[in-house]
Amino acid sequence: MKKLVFATLMCVAAMSARAQVLTSETVNHIYSEAVFNTTNGDYCFNADKNGNDITTLYVYQKVSGPKGNVTLIPHLKHEYDYASDGKLNNRVTYRWNDRQEDWECISRYEYTLTDEIYYTEYSRYNHRTKSFDQPTDMMVYTLYPDDSINHVASYHRNSPSAPFQLISEISVNEQPWLFAIK
Repeated sequence: MKKLVFATLMCVAAMSARAQVLTSETVNHIYSEAVFNTTNGDYCFNADKNGNDITTLYVYQKVSGPKGNVTLIPHLKHEYDYASDGKLNNRVTYRWNDRQEDWECISRYEYTLTDEIYYTEYSRYNHRTKSFDQPTDMMVYTLYPDDSINHVASYHRNSPSAPFQLISEISVNEQPWLFAIK
């Protein structure tokens, strides 16, 4: 069920955001939206940049004290790697380990563009082997010439040796749907 929800959310997100191939501009836009739309939320954001490209995004949890003071507790860290043309190669996610007081690697998304197909693969970090496992989830986006999405298929497998199985798919035959107007 969790995989189906993930796949459905990715499909909806792809269609609702006029999704295109992820680039440094996309990451910057997501960061700006998060910062400006969560002033009263439970989380706070910060970023390291290389020129205009966000290389690391930090997520802090806001914890209110008894006297109204707010403490920021490290929560997540996303590291971004880009190709020379600005397209996103991968995103590695870390969570804060309170006991070790350090970041702990948990997952990676890899993005690959070949001709008119865009692949997103999700892998978990294996702490025993200190490497990423083979991908367990994959999204395959078929693109129009302007890099907008034509078709999305979501796949999952239970083990690295198992074949991927189709979870869901959707064709986008028109302009992306508009779900809300700000």
